[in-house]
Amino acid sequence: MRSLQIYDEKEEGAKRADISEIEPDRLVSEICEPVANKQRLLMLKMLSGENKTFSELSKLTGLRGGNLLFHLQKLLETGMILQRSERGDYIITRKGYSTLQGLSRIYSEIEHQ
Repeated sequence: MRSLQIYDEKEEGAKRADISEIEPDRLVSEICEPVANKQRLLMLKMLSGENKTFSELSKLTGLRGGNLLFHLQKLLETGMILQRSERGDYIITRKGYSTLQGLSRIYSEIEHQ
């Protein structure tokens, strides 16, 4: 792996420790699946700046009623966002924001190779 320049010797121990702790089933269901959809990723991005109502999210995404609710429910179930009250604003959670930051770092690193 070093010869392919995938990682260097200094990082080898740290990367192995991080990689060994990954639980694939949990990673896919709690992180990858929720953000693997363009609309949900867009919603997270919009919520990272400020809270939004259902109507605001509908206007920004172009999704209506049940379609929007389906995607919001996926983000709610995985703890990426919260709803303040039954009819309240949607807000991003620390998990959702950290996920966006991680994706941004990955994207930036890949783009600069």
